[in-house]
Amino acid sequence: MNKKLPFVIDEDININSKPSLLLHSCCAPCSSSVLEMLCEHFEVTVFYYNPNIFPESEYEKRLNEQKRFCKEFSNQNRTIGFLASEYCSEDFESASKELENVPEGGKRCTQCYRLRLEKTAMMAFEKGFDYFASTLSVSPLKDAKRLNAIGEELSKKYGTKYLVSDFKKQNGYKRSTELSKQYNMYRQDFCGCKYSLAERIMSAKAFIFDADGTLFDTMNFYEDFANRYLVMQGYEPEANIREKIRAKTITECCEYIKEKYKIEKSVDEIQDDLSKMLHDLYAKETGMKDGVFEFLKYSKQKGIRMCIATATAKNLLSLTLEHLGLQDYFEFVLTCPEVGATKREAKIYDECVRMLDLSQRDAVVFEDAHHAMITAKDAGYRVVAVREETELKFMEEILANCDIHVDSMMDLINRENL
Repeated sequence: MNKKLPFVIDEDININSKPSLLLHSCCAPCSSSVLEMLCEHFEVTVFYYNPNIFPESEYEKRLNEQKRFCKEFSNQNRTIGFLASEYCSEDFESASKELENVPEGGKRCTQCYRLRLEKTAMMAFEKGFDYFASTLSVSPLKDAKRLNAIGEELSKKYGTKYLVSDFKKQNGYKRSTELSKQYNMYRQDFCGCKYSLAERIMSAKAFIFDADGTLFDTMNFYEDFANRYLVMQGYEPEANIREKIRAKTITECCEYIKEKYKIEKSVDEIQDDLSKMLHDLYAKETGMKDGVFEFLKYSKQKGIRMCIATATAKNLLSLTLEHLGLQDYFEFVLTCPEVGATKREAKIYDECVRMLDLSQRDAVVFEDAHHAMITAKDAGYRVVAVREETELKFMEEILANCDIHVDSMMDLINRENL
C-alpha cells in the first residue's frame, strides 16, 4: 500500500485516462473522505446496497443522504455516478441466520461484509467497471484486513480488480467527520443492523420504563374500565370512549366522565369508585408482561440504572411492585401528576434523566403507547416499543416513532426473534 495513499493503484495504470471504479458505500458520511481521495484517480460510481440497515425508513433516510452528498460533492472536476439496489432485508436475514447473538465485529459482521462486497463485485462485472471497492474500511470499527481478503477473493471469482484499501489511514476517518459537519450530514451512532442497535441499547446507562402495558399486563383493564364503570352506573358509553381517555390520567378520566355524562357524583367520588376497582387490580391481579422479570434481572446485573415514568398513581403502582417483589429494581417511580404534564409532553422523561444525573443520550425509553413514543422520539430519546395488543391498530405510527419494536424485552438479549 502506497505510504501516501490508503489504497493500492496498479503500476501499469494509464495516468492519462482514469479507470472506472464501483464504490460500495455504507452511508454518506463514510463515503465523504473516500470520494475525496478516489476521485483524483478514478471515475467513481457510488453503489448503495445495505440490506443490513434497519428499519426500512432508516435505509431510505441514509439512501437519500447519500444521493444528496453525491450530487453536492460533484463539480466541474469530478462527476460522481450513483447506483442503488432495492431494499431487501431478507438478504441480510439469510446471511446472518444463527449469528444473531454474535457480538458486533464477529462472524456476523464478516458475513455482512461478504454479502455487500459480493453484490458490488457482481455489479462491477455486469456493468464493466475496471475496479470495485468499499468505504467500509474508513470506520475505526471495521477490519480492513478482513475486508481486503474478501475483496481479493471475490476479484478472482468475478474477474474485476479489487482496490485494496484501508481508508481510515491518512486521517481518513477524521476527514470524514469534518466533511460530515461541512455538508450537515445525517449520522447515526450504530452500523445500521438491528442486532447492532440491540447491543447499543443494552449498553445504555439507564432505562426509563412506562408501567402499564410495558412492564405490566394491565391495559385490557384500562381499555375497558370506563365502559365498565359507566354501565355499572346505568349510563351507555359512547362508542369511542377508549380513544377519548387513552392519554389521560385517572383524575382526568374522572373529570371527563363527570362532564360528558353529567354524573351527579363528584370527581372525588368517581375517583374513589375507580380506586376500589384499581386497588384490587394492582394489589392482587396484575402480572408482568412476557420476559420482563428476566430482563430486569439481567439489566440490574449489568449495572443499568432503572426507573419508572408513568401516568398511574404512585400508591397503586407501589401495590404491584410489592405484590411482584420488584421494589429493588427501580431507583424511583415518577408520575405524570408529579411533573404536572401528561406524556404528550417530554417533561416526565426529562425529569427522569435529571434525577438520574445523566444526559438524554444516556437513557433509553421503553413504551407501549404510540402517543408516548412520539413524544419521547421527538424529544430525542432512543425508544424501544414493547408489543401491546391494545396498541396494534397504531402499528404504523409505532414503527415510525421507535428505534426498535419487540414482542418481549428479552428479544434485546436473545436476538433470534428481532
